[in-house]
Amino acid sequence: MEQGKTLSVSDSPLIDFDSVCQKLRAALEPVRAHAVSLHDQAGDVLWLSEGSMGPDEHNAVREAAEAFADPNAAPILSIDLGDMRSAVMVRAINSRRAMVGLVMLIMDTRNLTKGASRLMTPKLQKALMEFAGMRPDRTANISTSGLHLAPDPMPAQQAAPATAPGASKPAARALPAATPRAAPAKTPTAAKPQAPARMPPTPPAAQPAAPAGATARTAPAQSEVSPQIDRLHAALRKSPIALHVQRLMPLTKGSQTKRYEVLLRSSADNAPNSAPQAMLKAAVENGLGSMIDRRVISELIGWLVRHPETWADNGIMFSVNLTSTALHDEHFIKFIELCLLKSALPKGTIAFEVDAPTALTLAEKIAEVAAALHRLGCPLVLDDFSLRTECFALLRLPGVRYVKLASEITAKMRTDKISQAAITGVVQMAHVLGMHTVAKRTETAAEQEWLTALGVDFVQSNSLSPPVSIDSLSKLPPVKS
Repeated sequence: MEQGKTLSVSDSPLIDFDSVCQKLRAALEPVRAHAVSLHDQAGDVLWLSEGSMGPDEHNAVREAAEAFADPNAAPILSIDLGDMRSAVMVRAINSRRAMVGLVMLIMDTRNLTKGASRLMTPKLQKALMEFAGMRPDRTANISTSGLHLAPDPMPAQQAAPATAPGASKPAARALPAATPRAAPAKTPTAAKPQAPARMPPTPPAAQPAAPAGATARTAPAQSEVSPQIDRLHAALRKSPIALHVQRLMPLTKGSQTKRYEVLLRSSADNAPNSAPQAMLKAAVENGLGSMIDRRVISELIGWLVRHPETWADNGIMFSVNLTSTALHDEHFIKFIELCLLKSALPKGTIAFEVDAPTALTLAEKIAEVAAALHRLGCPLVLDDFSLRTECFALLRLPGVRYVKLASEITAKMRTDKISQAAITGVVQMAHVLGMHTVAKRTETAAEQEWLTALGVDFVQSNSLSPPVSIDSLSKLPPVKS
């Protein structure tokens, strides 16, 4: 990847990819491109207008490079990236109609309602011609009508421009690691994914120096994404999922309160309605957990929009588990905000659940996320809450409305007075703070009687209320408020 002016393999004038990016942006006006990147015919990065490229963008480039290899394919296509963003991919050809590169333009999906092909104006074609003219294997001027391309016969290793002898070396900017994207699994903090595999680190000897008068930029070194991560990323996008819900049963007699935890299930034919634990674990460990969180939220909100009768009159609430990678994803809150804005759901309909051990490990992050969710009107649920002193500080987080007691607190409540006192203490503290308490894995009527006597508000029990498909909720009669 290059920044600044780079010499071509011939004696032609200096290559200025930045100028091409500016012309591409200008050609799209009044439509705004959030980011522009230039790639060779194999999809390797030549230039980025922004500092990084995430896994979704990386995969969009790979898909486009494969599609553009077909000479009969459309010369421009769009790929949905989520968060109301789309990648518009455009290929560049030389005078022999051989593909010599491609351009990725990140823009608001709403600008593509009439199709990406409308963006292919003469002004954009002219900018593409200039880009193609900077690429190797140019034998003649580029034709403005050259939109149907054949695969480039040149090997990929010939695509990188070389530096002319004796020329001053311009600055280069390396691509930082990709931002992870998130799953309703409660697992330890996940490692962040590394930068795309198609961008090998530049050897030290090849690193160009900053040109005279230019401001030097320090950037992190490039790293690689393994083929295994690429395969996992693709599998996560395509894996069939289904949503189940489990109701938190109120212990107050006659209460009609509807509170549900959303559970992810596989809808694959070979394992219908099973929890995809292996997939969730792999996603979180490889920094891709927020991808699954986004899919769950999208599916849930889409279902609620299609079934307004389930929430219109009874103040229902659905809590979605967040992985640690979602807490690290700087774009995740914006994604939630856009989803809620578009759906126009009542505040408090969607809540988010974080287990207390993870919240303690990521104390600074959870404070930031809790404040943002509170601003959006999304309650926060603390799971696996124990009597450790540091857990009490979590009750100060904005937006906390539900506290799920750790199972070890309730396991011995019938025989251990310390456990009884602990439950009573948490319950009283929660009630003073305007929060509700939930006991998990209480399967017998006797346990539920004890919890009721101790003041607990809800139980989450497979025997009392097992998980069911979310579709079953639309068949239930409306609940009186």
